[in-house]
Amino acid sequence: MNVQSTCCKNEASRTVQLSVLLGMMILSSLIAGCAVAPPPPFVPKAQVVKSVVHCNDYTGHTPGNTPWAMGGKCTCTPTDELMAKLHAEGSCTSMSTAMLKDLYASKGIRLAGPGHMRCNGLCTAGPHVVLGGKCMCPPTPGTESFEKIVSP
Repeated sequence: MNVQSTCCKNEASRTVQLSVLLGMMILSSLIAGCAVAPPPPFVPKAQVVKSVVHCNDYTGHTPGNTPWAMGGKCTCTPTDELMAKLHAEGSCTSMSTAMLKDLYASKGIRLAGPGHMRCNGLCTAGPHVVLGGKCMCPPTPGTESFEKIVSP
């Protein structure tokens, strides 16, 4: 092998290396040079909706709403306090808290309580009753679910 052929091979190899390096530089500048717009500013959902259609444990009972199990728009968890409000409004006067809970249970509706809290309708009983499911855990305020359920 003569010196001239070795020199040509080295020069050809160097040309290939430079071409590859130049290609990589161009490719990396194209990738790195792509401008990506920053995300829009975060805008949280409202903690309180404009108009409460379906009341729940977070919004508090809306006077005049009857319990969901009786065809009404109240999705508040039955408590003695809720029953006192309903009785004062002239609703459910012949029912106790236990009787209202039993009515929900007979319809297969799962109330909020120990072992069933803060599920946002994503539990096995979900979605929320307002959306056609069997879950009656109140939706988390400030979420899209809250807006869909409370003020559809």
